[in-house]
Amino acid sequence: MKCRVAEGMVNRYINHTLALYELEEFLDHVESCSSCYDELETYFIVHEAMNQLDSSDTESVLDFKDLLEQDLKKARRYVRKKKTIRFFEIVVLCLAAGALLSLLILGFFQIRDMIM
Repeated sequence: MKCRVAEGMVNRYINHTLALYELEEFLDHVESCSSCYDELETYFIVHEAMNQLDSSDTESVLDFKDLLEQDLKKARRYVRKKKTIRFFEIVVLCLAAGALLSLLILGFFQIRDMIM
């Protein structure tokens, strides 16, 4: 991913509107590109500070860098969870297709044996 693309995704990351494949690519890029990480950090800090000013919550977090790290870890866990679920969905689908194919073949041979 190019930096320009990653920088264009920063607001969508902060607003949690990236598609799964975009999120994974974005995280990979930001973790390896200090310039884009700094860009994300700046926008994230501004976004969180504004949210805390708008909030009536009396407990405010001042360590925005730690908050960003937590958010990135949470996003990475989300990607892993979704990919794991997708993998098992594919396995179950393949098993179901195999079972259906087996039943069709078995039915074909039973019909053939009844005809003969």
